[in-house]
Formats: sequence, C-alpha cells, structure tokens
Amino acid sequence: MKDPLEDTGAEVSRGARMSLLLVLLGVAVLLVVRPSTRYSVAIIAGIIAMVVLHEAGHYLVAKRAGIKVTEFFVGFGPRLWSFRRGETEYGVKAVLVGGYVRTVGMTNLEEVDPADEPRTFRRAPYGDRLLLTVAGVGVNILLAFLLFFLVIAGQGRLATGPSTTVDTVEVRSAADTAGLRGGDRIVNVEGHAIASWNDLKAAIEGRPDLPTTIVVVRDGQPVTLTATLSKQGGKGFLGVSPGEAYRPVGVLGAIPESFKQIADLTTGTAGAVAHLVSPSGVQQYSQNFTSKAPAANSAAAQDRPVSIIGIVTEGSQLVNGNVWALLWLLGSISLLLALFNLLPVLPFDGGHAVVVCYEWVASKVQHRDVRVDFRKLMPVTAVVLMLLVTLSLSAAFLDVRQAFGG
Repeated sequence: MKDPLEDTGAEVSRGARMSLLLVLLGVAVLLVVRPSTRYSVAIIAGIIAMVVLHEAGHYLVAKRAGIKVTEFFVGFGPRLWSFRRGETEYGVKAVLVGGYVRTVGMTNLEEVDPADEPRTFRRAPYGDRLLLTVAGVGVNILLAFLLFFLVIAGQGRLATGPSTTVDTVEVRSAADTAGLRGGDRIVNVEGHAIASWNDLKAAIEGRPDLPTTIVVVRDGQPVTLTATLSKQGGKGFLGVSPGEAYRPVGVLGAIPESFKQIADLTTGTAGAVAHLVSPSGVQQYSQNFTSKAPAANSAAAQDRPVSIIGIVTEGSQLVNGNVWALLWLLGSISLLLALFNLLPVLPFDGGHAVVVCYEWVASKVQHRDVRVDFRKLMPVTAVVLMLLVTLSLSAAFLDVRQAFGG
C-alpha cells in the first residue's frame, strides 16, 4: 500500500523535528516520574514491534514474489528520519498510528517506469498478491497465538473462585497491622490447613476480636504472623482480598486453549464493533462529549474505543509488575491489530484482499484480465479514512481527559 497521508504534501522542517524531539523527551520525563514507567515503555515497545513485524510480513512476501518494494515505514505523513538500502527506503514518519510497505504498481492508477512493470504488484500472480495482502495479518495472529500459548502454558488458565493468595491488604486493617502483604499465600489459620478461600473465611469469621495465628508462604518460605481480628457484621474480619486462582494446563493443553482465546476475543471484538456502529452505540459514545460527561464507571465511559494513550495508561495499571499480564495484553493487542486490518474496505489489508479476490474470480468467469477501477473506490476510501481519523482523535481526547481526571 501507499501512505494515505502522502498526498497532503506536508513536510517536517528541521525546527519541527527538534520540537517533536523535545515533546517526546517531555513525555519520557513524565513517564519517568510515574511508578508504572517501565510497563508503559514495555507496552509502547511491544506495539511498535508488532507494527514492524506486521509490515515485515508484507515485505518478506513481496521480496519472495519478486515484487519491487520502495518504502518500509513506521507511521504515516511527513518523514522524520529515513535511510536507503538498495531499492528500498526505511524510516519513521510523524503520525505514529501504524505503518506500511509500499510496492510499485499497487493499482491501475499508478504510473510506473516501464522497466519496473514486470515487478509491479498488479502484474504478480493472484496467489502472490493475495498472500502479500494478508501476510501482515497472519504475522499478528501467529504472534497473538504464541503469546497466549506462553501465558497459558506458564501460568495456567483462570480457575473459578478466588485463591488463598492475598491480592491487596486493606489499610489499617488487622491484616495490615499483622504485616500481611500482597502475594502472601495463606496456608494455615490457628492450626487449620487452608486449601480454599472458603476455608479461610470459615477460620476467621468465628474469631472476632481474638488474636489469631496465621501462617503464610512468602517468597517460598513459611512466615508466622499474629493478627487480632476486628469485627464486621458480628464476624471476624481480617482485611484482605484474594488474588485470582489458576489451574495448570500444560504445554499440550495450552494449544487448544490458545485457539479458544483467539476465538473468544474475535467474537467479543465483532460484537463490540457491531454495538459501536449501531444507533444505540453511537448515542452511548456521543454521551462522552456532552457538557455533563458520564461517570468514569458508567457504560458510556467504559464501553468505548481507546487510543494508544488509553492502551498504555490502562494497560500499565493492569500489568502492574505482572509479566504474564504484560504478555497477555500484548497478545490481545496483536490480535486486535490483525482484526482491525481485516476490515474489508480500503485502505486496510482486508480491502486489498477483497479487490484481489474480485479480480481473480471475475477474470476466471469472464475469461479475460479484469481490473478494478480504483477511481471508483477512492471516495469510499476517503470516507473510511475520515471516519478513522475522527474516531482516533476523539478516543485520544477522551483518554487524555480521563488520565487527568477530567
């Protein structure tokens, strides 16, 4: 494909590059003062890597098919930095919302040097053209599967019911006073073995206002603590919330579970998109921009698209030091990137695949070389780009407002 913002003619001057660099440094400083800096950086680096790998899929298939590749860029719009190796220019552009690989002769509207015509996309076999259009999506789906597989094989699957591992400790509670910490696994209370959260509840609820001996496993070692339980509703109250319990799956079991996760996320995404474009979904989303914005925990504020800002901000809080959660998040983002690119309209990969399939079938049926007139598709492409930019900017605005408590 080509850069959809290329025809704007905008360029970045040296001063603008310096200003952008200062802005990026400012953002970096802002991230440094936040506790979740490393998680934010890891998420951003992961997203950039996904974009590069997605485009590398297109690039490698094009090279294998002998199609000439002139550009390999991360981002769209004016160039910030680039270099050339052979016939291909590699670099970064100003609008970092994706990337592209440019092959010559992508459409019948593009003028090409006659010497390059045999190496154009439009002259390649239909099979190579179709494979090239879906290669990036395939890479993202494969990456999502591998990340889900690693998490499920390593951590297990989320089990029903809470675990006996402490997630959070209520401030100034009996647990806080006794020295319990998040991550402690409670194994014994007053000589009674604790195998489930229900065992823990039964052991403490009958001891209001009584000193209670609690044994936990911390960093692999048993630790004995004494907590004087408080009273809540006439029952003993410790003041801890449980973490999530996981059941072991194993390497072989992780394979079908990973496929199931991809299917579940795909179904959920399709349902969310269908709701967003429905009349009720549009009305609900528009409520975020009224003079009286909805509460942060309302459906209108939560069930909406998020920008890269929201992904990084909310993702950092979700990860919170958990490597498994980071890998799971990156796997989900990779799959969503694939699904997004499969939309059957230009300029997405799915739109190019639809064009190739149409030309293939029409040529077989009519027994002649059929080519789509891209001039007729340009208005649709322009509308899709306008909607995409509007949705992206509005989501970014809401994410910034939410991040600053607006």
